[in-house]
Amino acid sequence: MMNPRTVLSPTWVALLLAGCGGSASPPNSVPTVAAKPDVIVTVDGERHTCLVALSSEAQGSSIGCDEVVAFMRDELRVPSGSIYDLKVLPPANEAETAKVETSLKGAGYRPGAAQARR
Repeated sequence: MMNPRTVLSPTWVALLLAGCGGSASPPNSVPTVAAKPDVIVTVDGERHTCLVALSSEAQGSSIGCDEVVAFMRDELRVPSGSIYDLKVLPPANEAETAKVETSLKGAGYRPGAAQARR
């Protein structure tokens, strides 16, 4: 006759391991790390400049939008792979905003939660 422990033990092990599966978060969910950006870039459409600030700073620096990546890398020392949020003050030029976003992504910076929902 078979021992009931011998029969039920593999079943319990299989059930316990099944509970160790992946999380139930949706596949397109934004990681929680994206909730707080390292840098905030604001495109000022009226002045045709960009305001760049670390999220820990109260004020940022106003620079030409073509210089955003170099400023972040060289002056602020923000490493590639860091998270940014891109904000726009009207009347912003769509082409200028897209150019800033493309240069940030090309330099390896990752969009924050606001850009991930676009």
